Amino acid sequence: MKLHDRGVMWRTDNPLPNLGQSRGPGFGSKGWVPRNMSGRVGAFIIGALAVTSGLVAIAGSLRFKGELQASIPSPQIGFLVSFFAVMVVLCVACCLLWFGRRLLIGSFRHSVIRKQ
Repeated sequence: MKLHDRGVMWRTDNPLPNLGQSRGPGFGSKGWVPRNMSGRVGAFIIGALAVTSGLVAIAGSLRFKGELQASIPSPQIGFLVSFFAVMVVLCVACCLLWFGRRLLIGSFRHSVIRKQ
């Protein structure tokens, strides 16, 4: 123990944690592995919801395009607006499929950390 002019400062042998550095792979990253059964079940449910949402968005994009074209009076503007709206929906659907696939694969991966 070392005394300072403002009080007592404790010395320890452990270094302070580096808050800017990650402790491991983040949720959904390529190397992420759930550590317990609740994490595994949660990742499976969220991944399955993401994959099914992506598939439903892809399936519903054609109907969405038709309804959007019918609601806009000008055929040229209706085509352009519906085209770009469908492109946005398909991009979001592909991102959902990609993220859901990663979660589903990670939920079945086994952790290397073993309880002793």
